[in-house]
Amino acid sequence: MLAPHNMRQIGRFGRNLLPRRPYVLLLGGLLAAMAGLGLGRTFLGSVCLVDGTSMAPTYQSGTWVYSSPISTPLERGDIVLIDDGSQDYAVKRVIGLPGETVHIWHGFVFVNRTVLREPYVPKCVYTYTKKLGVFILGEGQYVVLGDNRLNSIDSRTYGAVARKQIKRRVPLPENTVRAHFDDYELPAYLSPGFGQKGRVWLGSSPPRAATNLLGRKVRGKPVVAS
Repeated sequence: MLAPHNMRQIGRFGRNLLPRRPYVLLLGGLLAAMAGLGLGRTFLGSVCLVDGTSMAPTYQSGTWVYSSPISTPLERGDIVLIDDGSQDYAVKRVIGLPGETVHIWHGFVFVNRTVLREPYVPKCVYTYTKKLGVFILGEGQYVVLGDNRLNSIDSRTYGAVARKQIKRRVPLPENTVRAHFDDYELPAYLSPGFGQKGRVWLGSSPPRAATNLLGRKVRGKPVVAS
């Protein structure tokens, strides 16, 4: 049993706490909301603004896109957000998968020497090499390209990206047709590297950042550079 003076102290403590209770509840609500927002972005998803034209016409600059954590294996044709070392994530499409060899030749992409037909690339737009034209991918390495091949800084410039650089997945637009293989193959006389010195990716670690020639605006991670 509590002594009378202890009971009076508890009573005074309770009376002092009552006026502050609304502020305590408000503070607790704000903390819970902030925690919920952080958990939601981590485990559910977030909305990002596309800033740039490299994924046009699939995603035009100024388009808001939903991104979510990657919980299943990446597939060819997936649209992803990658960390290329810049302040913003970049949005690109997965083209080459681990263990594959990707060639860019005569304006087309070949995977393991078979041509890849890409219906999301605008007609009369072809894929040409920049710094790299052949990618021999190792474990956990991917080739990523922008759909607007004439105006995209991607693996052709900075090489393959590691799985840890691919942060989130963007759901494909409705009625999207994925890439598929055709019967045409690379001519047998072409060597894996085509004799292009300095244009072959041999599965080494990719550089952490690439110079963006498109004048990308930097406004934080919620903006994804295209």
